[in-house]
Amino acid sequence: MSALPIFCYHNVLTAPADAAFRLLYVSPELFERQLWTLRRLGLRGVCTGEGIARLRDGTSRGCVVLTFDDGYADTIATVAPLLQRYGFGATCYVVSDAVGTYNHWDAQHLRERKPLMTREQLGQWLAAGMEVGSHSRSHPRLRDLSPHAARHEIAGSRAALHDMLGVPIEHFAYPFGSFDVEIIEQVRHAGYRSAVTVAPGVARASDDPLRLPRMLVNGERGLWRFLLQLAAPRARLRRRTP
Repeated sequence: MSALPIFCYHNVLTAPADAAFRLLYVSPELFERQLWTLRRLGLRGVCTGEGIARLRDGTSRGCVVLTFDDGYADTIATVAPLLQRYGFGATCYVVSDAVGTYNHWDAQHLRERKPLMTREQLGQWLAAGMEVGSHSRSHPRLRDLSPHAARHEIAGSRAALHDMLGVPIEHFAYPFGSFDVEIIEQVRHAGYRSAVTVAPGVARASDDPLRLPRMLVNGERGLWRFLLQLAAPRARLRRRTP
């Protein structure tokens, strides 16, 4: 059966000394070692769109999907050049109403304002051969919203990013991993081809494409842990049904 590892990153940056959640930071040096290792193993990093298409037609072997949540400025400054160096693709899930601002949804909790890519930088990301997906309009916990508000976040973000960037927005990432059956149906109705969660696991062709698992890359753990995630028996990585 076709299978597809999907990795989830946030910041590729050296963590500040007082960072509240250092696990969200993967250093540029570690990130490059990860890319080098993937290529050495004969694997290729791809965007969500390519990965999903290959999963569907049974040609995903040798591919891993690289995803970056939120749209931080280091994604264009640090990540894009390294991806291009290794010939890899990736998807960045963007919070449409926060473009060019900062992580207002968790800045107080993290005690840190992290800059987000501007519209121009998102254009540079696309010009580098990468993909943009939606991470909602404002990064709320979607399950806590009314149906109308959830629709505004899900469908509204797709429309806003399309208008902003002039490209199809076909893939979604649930903010905070918050979703339920009703939210999945909202994502389906909005026209997205796929949606990723934060439930650990390896995606399979038999999975609901709007409920795909991902593996969080923890910046506090080194290359060995990354390799274990990649090589772990897929049966143990299957997500649990909420």
